Amino acid sequence: MACTLYDAAASYKSLYSAWQHVRHSGLVSLSELTKQSIKAFDTDVQSRIERIASLLHDGSFHFGPARGVLIRREGKEPRPLVVSEIPDRIVQRSLLDILQGQPAVKAYVERPHSFGGVSGGKVEAAVRRACELTHSGAAYYVSSDIRGFFTKIPRKEALAALLELLPDDSFAGLLDAATSMELANMAEMGDYAHLFPGEFEGVAQGCCLSALLGNVLLHPFDEAMNEDPIATLRYIDDFLILGPDRKTVSAAFGKARGFLRKHGLDVYLPAAGSGKAAEGHVRRGFDFLGCRITPKSVEPSGKAREAFIGRVEEKLDEASKSLKRAKHLDQRSYDTSLVETLSRISHMIQAWTQQYQFCNPTEAFRVVDTRVDRLIERYLGTFFKWYQRERNTPETRRRILGVWLVVDGTRAPILPLTREPGDGRAPEPGALAPARAVPRRL
Repeated sequence: MACTLYDAAASYKSLYSAWQHVRHSGLVSLSELTKQSIKAFDTDVQSRIERIASLLHDGSFHFGPARGVLIRREGKEPRPLVVSEIPDRIVQRSLLDILQGQPAVKAYVERPHSFGGVSGGKVEAAVRRACELTHSGAAYYVSSDIRGFFTKIPRKEALAALLELLPDDSFAGLLDAATSMELANMAEMGDYAHLFPGEFEGVAQGCCLSALLGNVLLHPFDEAMNEDPIATLRYIDDFLILGPDRKTVSAAFGKARGFLRKHGLDVYLPAAGSGKAAEGHVRRGFDFLGCRITPKSVEPSGKAREAFIGRVEEKLDEASKSLKRAKHLDQRSYDTSLVETLSRISHMIQAWTQQYQFCNPTEAFRVVDTRVDRLIERYLGTFFKWYQRERNTPETRRRILGVWLVVDGTRAPILPLTREPGDGRAPEPGALAPARAVPRRL
């Protein structure tokens, strides 16, 4: 009997491969809850994945309610992020891996002008192509975002188009369930509940399948918007139209709006001061995917630099406030220690630098370093003011520095060399203490 797509997605091999992706993204997440969930799953990963595979083969696997998270954004509505349980994420990723391996799907979504949400798709490739086009004659541009893209995608329409590309529809029901969404904490979202997808409209930001559905839906858009002399580069919901002159590019932008409206979607209009859309002459430079592109350089955009510096400042301020809120000066404070805090900042800088490794080494990078230096100096001033308080004990100083104390290690004494607290009896000579571990949490 031939193996169906459902069988492939439900196999231990595919699920374990999916787990590797979920594990990697979870461990680098900014959410401590996500990291803890990943580590907990990892303690017995084989049996847990075998359990998921068994439920899938029995047809009894069910996606549980997800958790809604609002990512606050200055001057804008929050971004509605959906966080699913680890088993659900593994199944969703397994489905994605199987789908991306289908030749018909690959040919449909991996287009020369579409870069996001596809296998191997990177910001660097999109920016490189934009540079090539500007150096080969493109003189004018319009850049924009699709408004509320993930919350407006007609999910059923995109699913139907995707299923038409598959050799069998064996996991149509599973794919439908994997891309639908139920929030366990919808009531907590209050006035922003409408930002989350419903049964027929919208897909979840945070679900790995969402970008694929968006790319399937916009395949005709990519085809229609890349007819000489116009080139349109799209990275999920961000797009850049390049052409020989303002008139031609403006007409193409109108064509894009008309196409998207047919699917209930709209775009931001270029306007002075808009952070979502812009137009102008290429020679003056333009922003695309967090980069500032000019005829001679590519560097992180001003908005991207400010956002990064803001995140560094937020982390350092959190560490400073944790010192000020300390109620017991002898409490273990490794999580907010100097070493841990600076290590986190260092990892943030490394990750951001890696993200923009294809950019020119310009003055912009030195400016970022200078501003980060100032933030670190401010934090160190607060830290050492707290550290040098006379009533701080040597143990407190060690913990807040982040240098491990021997007395904070795990203990499993063989002999009860000292009395246990509350026990008035002296240990009998030669008696052995029961082996037990008393972990000290960081």
